[in-house]
Amino acid sequence: MGKTPTNPEVRFWRDPDLPGVEVRRSSYNEEAFRTHVHDAFSMGFIEQGRTTFDLEGTAHTATTGQLVFIGPNLAHACNPDPDSNMAYTMFYIDPSWLQAVARELFGPDVRPPRFPDPVVADPRLTDRLRALQESIAENEDRLVRESLLIQGVAEAITRHGEPGPDPVREVRPGGRDVVKAVRRYLVEHLTEKVSLDELVEAAGLSRYHLLRVFQAATGLPPHAYQNQLRVDMGKRLLAEGMPVSQAALETGFTDQSHFTRVFRQYTGATPGQYRDSGRS
Repeated sequence: MGKTPTNPEVRFWRDPDLPGVEVRRSSYNEEAFRTHVHDAFSMGFIEQGRTTFDLEGTAHTATTGQLVFIGPNLAHACNPDPDSNMAYTMFYIDPSWLQAVARELFGPDVRPPRFPDPVVADPRLTDRLRALQESIAENEDRLVRESLLIQGVAEAITRHGEPGPDPVREVRPGGRDVVKAVRRYLVEHLTEKVSLDELVEAAGLSRYHLLRVFQAATGLPPHAYQNQLRVDMGKRLLAEGMPVSQAALETGFTDQSHFTRVFRQYTGATPGQYRDSGRS
């Protein structure tokens, strides 16, 4: 992938009345993302254009008006198809918040919902989500925003979801312990220059097998997963108003330009665009 383009057509909303929910509206006419993951559940719609993305080893195509569902921690990269100017709106919802709505619908013992079809056509739900995005952007009454959000998530679960855990990649016996150990080490040494030998010691596997098992389980190699963790931390700091230069230092990047380059590769936006985005 070449240099990630700067995109002026990107906006984020973080509504304090809707904690655990972030909204993104943007458009792209060329590749803007590396393969990445979100720790949130992603739900949104294509406003125009077309994207073909890989999810769990299967290619999916979404076009104008269609909805997209992507579970937490599933590697993907939704770039526009060639010669397609793609615009979309996406909601990133904390999985615990999604589960709370599922419990309201089906009772306290329901398993976390999953969405077996990542691309669906549902004009009513698309209209609901469009109204929700507009209500957040225009800072309408809190009751309006909360009502539209609850209705939209509930309709997504009842019409397109099913109980059960999110799909988990096949991992060899003991592999999940390896992945947990590597993840824990990367989190605990987030701002440090971690070597592969350190991960080998933490996981108890050879270098080749560690790389193979970890990527099979997460969809990302360890170095990309560490960058993802750093970008996620950077997003939290920027949302609190921290200057970009300080956020770069706090997240372990060598300098602000390095932070900006990696941040754009994983989010399709600059750190400044993300920090300065608001509700209105």
